Amino acid sequence: MAKSYVIIGAGNGGQSLAGDMVLRGVAPKAIYDINEATIASIRQQGGIKMSGPVVEGFAPVSGATANLEEAVGSGDVFLVCVTSNIYNLFAKQVAPFVRPNHTFLLIPGYVGSSIMFAKTLRENGVKELPLIGETISFPYATRLIEPAHAGIKARKAVLPMAAFPAVRNQELLDIIKPAIFEAALGQDALSIGCNNVNPTTHIVPYLMNMDKVEMPRPEDFDFHAWGSETVQRIKYQLDEERCQVMRKLGLEVVTYDGFNELCYKGKHYVPIPQKEASGLPSTAKQAPDRYIDEDVPMGIVPIAEFARLLGMEVPVIDTMIRLANIVRNRDFYAAGTSMQKMGLAGMDVKEIMDYVMTGKTAAKGD
Repeated sequence: MAKSYVIIGAGNGGQSLAGDMVLRGVAPKAIYDINEATIASIRQQGGIKMSGPVVEGFAPVSGATANLEEAVGSGDVFLVCVTSNIYNLFAKQVAPFVRPNHTFLLIPGYVGSSIMFAKTLRENGVKELPLIGETISFPYATRLIEPAHAGIKARKAVLPMAAFPAVRNQELLDIIKPAIFEAALGQDALSIGCNNVNPTTHIVPYLMNMDKVEMPRPEDFDFHAWGSETVQRIKYQLDEERCQVMRKLGLEVVTYDGFNELCYKGKHYVPIPQKEASGLPSTAKQAPDRYIDEDVPMGIVPIAEFARLLGMEVPVIDTMIRLANIVRNRDFYAAGTSMQKMGLAGMDVKEIMDYVMTGKTAAKGD
């Protein structure tokens, strides 16, 4: 039976995905965002304008709504394009409308995203879980140019993804592949989330270039060009610590360079300039706050948690967390993804991996 797709979140990623799907012949039934102004822009224009080297044209988009119940009622496969630090909030909001035949794909996953999403649904009354999965990244490198106008600078050549539990991987791929042609299977959802390289890409250059973040100049519009020799060295040290923890857990590892070769064939793409005074939200900036506020608590804090479970030292990761705490004047260790929040507290490595693969624990059996 053909599936009906709904986009959840109409930011950079959600609008890019909606427009690209339409122009590739797979129109979503609806696009949802809590921001009324964002939805109004799409409605007023009748869709989303697409620009850039990947796709050009106008994508008619129907079903733009700020009503979550209406959005959920429009389909059965939900492509969730909100930042990972609100996945749990979204799970609470959507729980009353969830059905067993639904599919939720978190785009992208971070460490433990699918596991926590399932846990939150259960805690909010969902007796029989839907199919849940996550991707390693977003399908594109993209930004909004102006409201209801997306500029995709690059498309991933391959987009690894996996289900939680991993025994449902093939089922997930069969559902998602018709909408995202580049989808491919990874080993499991925990590996996929740990291999999201956003934290490696963003955290060190951001924290070590605060002048460019706080006093941006026109020539600094390409965030990926901010890496001096020292910044690059520290970035790679952080990535190596991530990979060492993953190997010790028995996860499938994709290095930072391996990711860029797999997804972008090793090419660097220059961002498409945004239009000035366009009324875009702060999340559309070239160096948005989420490079710290999402990537630290959802990306490297849980890696530090797993390192402690394994008795490993991760000095660069811990230093970056502490520096982020100082810069933001908050405690990311407390706010971030923990073993407790993932429902993994008290488990050893074998028990964790069994749970990731089967969705069952020795204690609960479910």
